[in-house]
Amino acid sequence: MPDRWGRLARHEWPLIVLAFRGTLAALAALTVAIALKLECPYWAAMTALIVIQPTRGLLLEKSFYRLVGTAAGSLAGLAMLQTSLSPPMLTIMLSLWLAGCIAAGNLLYGFRSYAAMVAACTGAVIAMAGYNNPPHLNDLVFGRIAGITIGIVVSTAVTLFFTRRRSKRELLDRLTLLVGEEIEWLARLLGEGEHEGLNARRQDILVNIAEIEASLDAVWAGSIGLKKRKRAVQGLIVAMLSLLEAGKLAGRYLSRHASGDAWRQPLARKLTEMAAQLDGDQPLESVFTDSPAMLDALRGRLPLAGEALTDLIGSLELVTNEWDRIVPKTERPAGNHFILHRDWQEAGRAALRAATAIAAVGTAWHLTGWSEGPLMLMAASIMVSIFSTHDRPSVMLSHIFCGASLGVAAAFLVRLVLLPGISSPLLQVLVTVPVLMAGIVALHHRRTALGAMDAMLFFLFVMQPGLPAVPPAAVFAAGGFAVLAGIGVAIIAFRFLLPIDPARRLRSLLIAISRDLAAMTVADSAAALKKYRARTHHRVLRILTNAQKLDKDLGQVIEGGLAALAIARCIQQLQGRGEDSPAVVRQTARRLKLVIRQPDRILPMLEDISGRLYRAMGTGQRSLCAISQNAAMTPPSVVSLRSKVLFTLRKESQCHT
Repeated sequence: MPDRWGRLARHEWPLIVLAFRGTLAALAALTVAIALKLECPYWAAMTALIVIQPTRGLLLEKSFYRLVGTAAGSLAGLAMLQTSLSPPMLTIMLSLWLAGCIAAGNLLYGFRSYAAMVAACTGAVIAMAGYNNPPHLNDLVFGRIAGITIGIVVSTAVTLFFTRRRSKRELLDRLTLLVGEEIEWLARLLGEGEHEGLNARRQDILVNIAEIEASLDAVWAGSIGLKKRKRAVQGLIVAMLSLLEAGKLAGRYLSRHASGDAWRQPLARKLTEMAAQLDGDQPLESVFTDSPAMLDALRGRLPLAGEALTDLIGSLELVTNEWDRIVPKTERPAGNHFILHRDWQEAGRAALRAATAIAAVGTAWHLTGWSEGPLMLMAASIMVSIFSTHDRPSVMLSHIFCGASLGVAAAFLVRLVLLPGISSPLLQVLVTVPVLMAGIVALHHRRTALGAMDAMLFFLFVMQPGLPAVPPAAVFAAGGFAVLAGIGVAIIAFRFLLPIDPARRLRSLLIAISRDLAAMTVADSAAALKKYRARTHHRVLRILTNAQKLDKDLGQVIEGGLAALAIARCIQQLQGRGEDSPAVVRQTARRLKLVIRQPDRILPMLEDISGRLYRAMGTGQRSLCAISQNAAMTPPSVVSLRSKVLFTLRKESQCHT
């Protein structure tokens, strides 16, 4: 038995050390708040636990946005209570505040979204706590902001030097390796033609691009230098997507025109050499020394693939050359636009869901006059806010309900059994230590991670360490059950009232992509075409992120996403000639409008439409390639004329493969 305990202690020692640091941060924040005689000092301990992050950048960024959201929410809660103290009016104002914050949080990304959610929660906390204690309203507002600040400062001071610093070049190295993989894939496509192995490799590359884009907020959190390079990095991501879509069309062209392919093997070898050099430590200047001649040859045979590869190389050089500069000197290349997807429909649904749920709880509170109604309303507000951006909120909240139940039960045990009546703050801190230590260890185990944080937070919220006495046992127990009931209300709202899940988000994204493509078919300006196409890039990455959370065939989603990108490029080329829309574009518009009403058919229909557009544009491509094949026989006296012809064809041709 001693050996077994020894092995367990050695195995869990890193987590024990981590739990000790987290517990120390929480209790130190609680001690400072008690010493300053703040209202509800346990808020400082809760904040210290919440802001703990695995990297310094995330720690600093999350702390800053939590403070911003807390300040905004506190002012909003104060304004609500200054306006009215009647339950119906408070419920209406709280519903409207939550709806606005949740809508904003669903339209924003990263820590800006987090700040909006914190503002929503804090507004509810201040409004309901102030309603229960009108004489202490100003102290509550000050105590909330001061407690959050103390929790952030203390947690940062305790954990900052033990938190690893993310390498500045980690993102750049990952992007460079992925560019090398993509160039190698293009080389194999030229040398071997399309086959299942290459298609699978293309899908893996696109998934990796989506993962990198989804992690960008975490990567440059806390780093102003990396944020200044945001536009250049997004331009490189767009360039990688463009090469994948161009390669998809190039594979179709090569499969149709396999004759006279002696030029393919030399180009494939040069691309393979370039990809191998990118995987090494050579500077980019030496890697791309021979690229101009190779790119000219590729553009002559496969114009779209050549242009996409040229753009990719230029974007990578831009990012690399500017990476270590204090102030970037070059803006992103023109044309590499990246517009974030904003799902206005789901944001509206989330706002309506929250407002309806809070209105229902507020109505029940008003009709029953239950003294613990504000606590229930507070808990429901927090849950419908924080988890409105989650993919499976009802499932997540089920785990949280279990964790919160354990935390509430532990609070009952401490306050009603171990420390009944009046107790000293020191004694309260001592009995809190084992609960927090166990909670942080459980937070880092896969089976217990989902509910561990909420077990600690609800334990602190219900136990209220720092307060010498608690209400009578019946009132105290009723308060604990009220917060659990608030979680139950949130579960019901997410499951039955305007439910949300990855499948619904995926369907919404596919419809949005189809609508943008349909809008491109009738756009009358180059700026509008560019805007719609730029927004398609991010939406395709988002559908991959959502599809990975489902059992749906990922290959079908990837090919459909690439088809959408190819359709956007083809429509932009056809519409950009300044003439009336070709018949194939008008036909595409009609098919897209029909398929929007049938979301389950969007993916295969996108594949079919991209094939039709490609075939409709094939004649111009063959003409361009024929001119390129005769380049070796062109007399020097007409080289400039030939260049002008090529330029004109590239601008006016109906195909870019």
